[in-house]
Amino acid sequence: MAEALGRLALGPLWLGGAAALGVLACLLALLTQQAQMGALQGELAQLRGQLVAARRGETGSHGANLGPAEWGVPEAEGNTGSMVWRRGKRDSEDTWRQPDQRHQHRKRSVLHLVPNHRFTNDEGDVTEIWWRSSLHQGRALEVWGPNVTVKQTGLYHIYTQVLFHDPTFTMGQVLWRASPGGLRQILLRCVQSMPRELEQAYNSCYSAGIFQLQRGDQLSLRVPRANASLDLSPHGTFLGLLRL
Repeated sequence: MAEALGRLALGPLWLGGAAALGVLACLLALLTQQAQMGALQGELAQLRGQLVAARRGETGSHGANLGPAEWGVPEAEGNTGSMVWRRGKRDSEDTWRQPDQRHQHRKRSVLHLVPNHRFTNDEGDVTEIWWRSSLHQGRALEVWGPNVTVKQTGLYHIYTQVLFHDPTFTMGQVLWRASPGGLRQILLRCVQSMPRELEQAYNSCYSAGIFQLQRGDQLSLRVPRANASLDLSPHGTFLGLLRL
């Protein structure tokens, strides 16, 4: 009986001792982690000093006046050991932002023309359209009279439309290219059938394409009819080029 009572009395003592040992082990683990964190912070501080010294040696006296934050070196905040990249992060953001800004500021060459008047060449049995600029951006294209001159070699999207008001059975338009060497080439051609009654003789002819144009090329839009009756309104007849 006495032996049993002794065992019951020793039970709580054993449990209390085990709990105390557990708490002591946790404290030792925390102290070990703090010591390791302190050692890591010391190594990082040493590496930071070496990096700053090396960069000062590369840049000379100008770099000697800059602190770690100006070089993009991580700085410790508080005792948590967390690192913050300051200048380096801003520089990287600026590097990614600059190409977008240059892309936004770069303007494509665009030329949209509307009719000024028409001119009939009786010898060639053609009607030419003299143009005026409605939209002009960039320096790759110039217009003078019926001709558009290419100032910069490149790929161009070209579109044309002519609105006819003519009872002739067929009407059409042809876009010519004349190179500096004298070579002439048809780039676009469009033909439309026309109603016989003058009141109903309205029809438009639209063409478009992408072409490689050379510096010095001249483009002109012609209707292969003398005294062709055209609608010279800006929304009915126009010519446009866009450098790609």
